[in-house]
Amino acid sequence: MKITFILPSVGRKDGQKKYIKTWCMEPLAIAQLAALTPPDIQTEFFDDRLEKINYDTTTDLVAINIEAYTAKRAYEIAEQYKKRGKQIVMGGFHATLMPEEVREHADAVVVGEAEGVWLEVINDYQSNQLKKIYQSKTVPSLEGILPDRSIYQNKKFLKLGLMETGRGCNYN
Repeated sequence: MKITFILPSVGRKDGQKKYIKTWCMEPLAIAQLAALTPPDIQTEFFDDRLEKINYDTTTDLVAINIEAYTAKRAYEIAEQYKKRGKQIVMGGFHATLMPEEVREHADAVVVGEAEGVWLEVINDYQSNQLKKIYQSKTVPSLEGILPDRSIYQNKKFLKLGLMETGRGCNYN
């Protein structure tokens, strides 16, 4: 099995060659999911800000991280993979805030933090039982999860290593 991770760009104007350099930081969420992906599953990653997406790559499942400002582009990317018969799972801020809209473009939507349900998504895909919505019932622990930065190999990100020490606010 192979999973292709995608980080959509905001979009490019015709003729624009390069993305705004200061925005090209490592997408930590992709590395987190890569770390949680079982080692017997092959992974690849396309960062739409830095490179062209290979829609004809041999893959089984396409995982797209979607934010409000990348939604239009994410839907375009999903459509290209769907034309090729691939199944799409989308997660991220926009998927959490607008799951029904995102559901129109994806086979499965991850609402909230993916760490608690990622293995379930993979297992369900493998058994041909992908659910429409995945949502962790508890806040998943990030303890012991080290991002798999090998997913960034040959990418030209800013020379700035991101790390995460916590998420959200514990208070109302």
